Amino acid sequence: MRTHSYSDLAPVRETHQPRGLCVLIVEDDEADAYLIGRALEDNPAVETVVRARDGVEALGMIALGEVAPDMAFIDLHMPRMDGFGLLTALASRPTPSFPTAVLTSSAAPNDAIRSRLRSATRVVTKPDNVTELYAALATALDALCPARTRPTISKPATPLS
Repeated sequence: MRTHSYSDLAPVRETHQPRGLCVLIVEDDEADAYLIGRALEDNPAVETVVRARDGVEALGMIALGEVAPDMAFIDLHMPRMDGFGLLTALASRPTPSFPTAVLTSSAAPNDAIRSRLRSATRVVTKPDNVTELYAALATALDALCPARTRPTISKPATPLS
């Protein structure tokens, strides 16, 4: 039987594992929020999903440091503060912000234009089925956060001869 000392073992290369994305969902509809959250949680690039029910709650969470999102998916039509108001408030903040994607059931071109004018990085119409939702969210994540879309896994170092 052969035993190994610590010096016989190959050194382990330590690599920094990038953390997954923190994604903020701003959505008032329970069913939509559940489906969006589930699709994001199933994406390997996403570590944390946080939900706010409207723009007022989202701004409060950000101001209090309860969430520091890497990106946000924002619905347009919500109570208290809608998506347009939230986009305007985020764009007017003195500190650098994060990418925002409007995720809306509205297919009206005017809503897309208004969203872009308020600094939305991307506008996505909510798909009709779950499979398309998963694809649309993955595409938006890849486009808005390309450096963090897939965490890298380091291979162990090769043994020394």
